[in-house]
Amino acid sequence: MSFIEPYTQSELRPEYVGESLRLKPLLATAWGRALVAGILVGTMPVVLVSWIYFDQQLLGKSNEQEIAQWAFLRSIGILGDALPWLCVSGSFILIGFLCKRRDIVAWAGFACLSIALSGVVVNLVKFIFMRNRPNWQGVIPDGGSFAFPSGHASTICAVATVLILRWPKIFPVALVLVALVAMNRIVSLNHHLTDVIVGVVLGLVSTFVVQWCWWKYNPGTFADME
Repeated sequence: MSFIEPYTQSELRPEYVGESLRLKPLLATAWGRALVAGILVGTMPVVLVSWIYFDQQLLGKSNEQEIAQWAFLRSIGILGDALPWLCVSGSFILIGFLCKRRDIVAWAGFACLSIALSGVVVNLVKFIFMRNRPNWQGVIPDGGSFAFPSGHASTICAVATVLILRWPKIFPVALVLVALVAMNRIVSLNHHLTDVIVGVVLGLVSTFVVQWCWWKYNPGTFADME
């Protein structure tokens, strides 16, 4: 069987020993699809309220002296850069091939595709809304792209979701990393609160979509990795 071999609609997807319910993608279950749909629908009113009432209020409370007290966030922000994560996952894919470790190749590929998809979706949305950043001369410089949604928040959420799916016990640590990067984007005046919220949701959903596609078209990928 090739690395990714799709099945026809009339062909049933085979079951693999060890492919437990815990490893089955969220989008492969009815309750999982309902949950993701609920997240997407529920995000809309939250973003609308935040856009109208909270974005400007949070900006009004930020100034350079206050931001200087959060100097450690300067280094935290790099965790939201997509390129380093793509390089790391790409390196693990190469290592997996060289060592003939199918599990390493699968999980590193899963991470790489999740980051890439979230980045594509984020940039498409950016050019649809073309929302300016809160401060183009922010204390922590950050390119010149549009603000909505946050690519850094999307990237770190995609990475964190993959890590949690692989090692569920690190959930608290991954959650803290997402929160720190999100705080970095707001405190540094590079993003509004709504930018970060939508970025996190897009990173989460993009990862679930990649997980489902990978599971559907490359059966057995997650079967022997517990």
